[in-house]
Amino acid sequence: MIGLPNETFDDIKNTVDLINSLNIQGLKIHSTYIVKNTKLEEMYKNNEYTPITLEYYLDSLCYIISHLNKDIIIHRISGDSPKDLLVAPKWNLHKKWILNGLDKLLKEKDLYQGKFYNK
Repeated sequence: MIGLPNETFDDIKNTVDLINSLNIQGLKIHSTYIVKNTKLEEMYKNNEYTPITLEYYLDSLCYIISHLNKDIIIHRISGDSPKDLLVAPKWNLHKKWILNGLDKLLKEKDLYQGKFYNK
């Protein structure tokens, strides 16, 4: 999950390094989203948590994909919250924004899975 409370980009980098060091065959990636009646919703309402932006999520995906071992299968890059339970971020409801945005960024930056992976 990308965007957990208090997570830094260095945390994402360290997670990718850890994943690459383990014998993992597949990976599911998705953003942190806030659903009703959860501790995260309470934190959000108390201004203790700010959801990530779509741009940050896409940049994070680009990093993860380009630094991930090419032999690891990526099963998912977006999770779905039930519409009636989602509090934020609203962009999470638009899977095409995520898929198209990622495709565009990968092409623009000439990135692909494993481009920067070093054993």
